[in-house]
Amino acid sequence: MPRRIPESLIEQGRAAYRQGRLNYARQIFRNALKACAAGCDAELKAEIHVAIGKVERDLNQNEPALNHYCSAAEIFRQVNNQMSLAHAARHIADILREMGRQRQAEPFAVDAIGIYRTQNPLPRLHLANGLRVAALLNEDMQNHDTSLRCWAEAIDLYRQEGIDAGVAESAMHIASLRGR
Repeated sequence: MPRRIPESLIEQGRAAYRQGRLNYARQIFRNALKACAAGCDAELKAEIHVAIGKVERDLNQNEPALNHYCSAAEIFRQVNNQMSLAHAARHIADILREMGRQRQAEPFAVDAIGIYRTQNPLPRLHLANGLRVAALLNEDMQNHDTSLRCWAEAIDLYRQEGIDAGVAESAMHIASLRGR
């Protein structure tokens, strides 16, 4: 049985991405999105938006990345896929933060963290990553106490998950905030 076109293109795009061929991966994912225009599963379409958003971020194209993650988030909200919605919201918050739009980013980070906290079992690594974004946002906005609380919770979660890079980054920010 032949594979459906969007799924086949997604597979090709992921292979190109793993090989570091970002522009080619982006084009393949765009083709998959076009193939979805004729009608495909909404969540598949959202996943394609996420894939394009990820490539755009890696290519330092924040505005297109933001647009794709926002499209994905809207679809995930419509189909009530909470974890994928939280993931997209976290990336939206991080992109907006990188663009210097902290106030716009804050509600997305709060939403992502809120969704993660309602999941059973608790997705510790996802929550830690959401807290990381919130901590960075609060640092940028000079809300040092809130940032410190986010980093303190994140470092515990990173430790539980064995993510040394997350522990190190959290510890560095905690030390900096305490030493200011």
